[in-house]
Amino acid sequence: MPSRHEILSPLPPVNPGEMHVPCVLLVDNSDSLNCKGPNGRVPIDELNDGLVAFRKALDDNPLALGRADISIITFNSTVQTQLPFAPAANYVAPTLTASGCTAMNQGILTALDAIEARKSEYKNLGIPYYRPWLFLLTDGLPTDGRYESEAKRRLHEALQNKKLNFFPMGVGNADIAHLKSYTADGSGRVLKASATHFKEAFVWVSNSIGLVVNSDPRLGTVNLEPTPSNVALL
Repeated sequence: MPSRHEILSPLPPVNPGEMHVPCVLLVDNSDSLNCKGPNGRVPIDELNDGLVAFRKALDDNPLALGRADISIITFNSTVQTQLPFAPAANYVAPTLTASGCTAMNQGILTALDAIEARKSEYKNLGIPYYRPWLFLLTDGLPTDGRYESEAKRRLHEALQNKKLNFFPMGVGNADIAHLKSYTADGSGRVLKASATHFKEAFVWVSNSIGLVVNSDPRLGTVNLEPTPSNVALL
């Protein structure tokens, strides 16, 4: 098993009588995010702006602040839990720096562990919940290939059993075909954006979570809002 950063002191859910949705933002902060784009912008700055924009979008949806639980996990040469699960109202955007390699597979395993732990907490407290969300952002190929088969196996199992909503996003020169291999049938949809124009994707995630927590769970599915114009769905 990989050596993973310990999941630190999550905060308990609020509003226990209402439906909750756990969401992990799993983001790449490897060294390649330091490379300047043609507009002079650096991808790690766009990432930090996106994490701030995510909070601002949450503020526009009071129900999401009380029903969504957010965790931020990053991966470079190691995996770090920047924000353990906490109610969206407690979300504070971290300021990330970029360095190291791309331990994406270990990041996926850590995120899945965190989601399972949050689900167990819901069950112990008698809290109903929507299908968890995992949003993955990366700009390159993983460098921890020895964990790839385990990461894919667990992801595919969760997706096939409808226990997870998975939204992988490649920015810049990310290998879209490789990202697709992590989806349920190996050819699912993947978001794609330039390395310096993806902040809006975080707003889309936040707004989509807002739609989920405002929905009737008896409907089973929710029509999410269209992706932003600068984010392709491939």
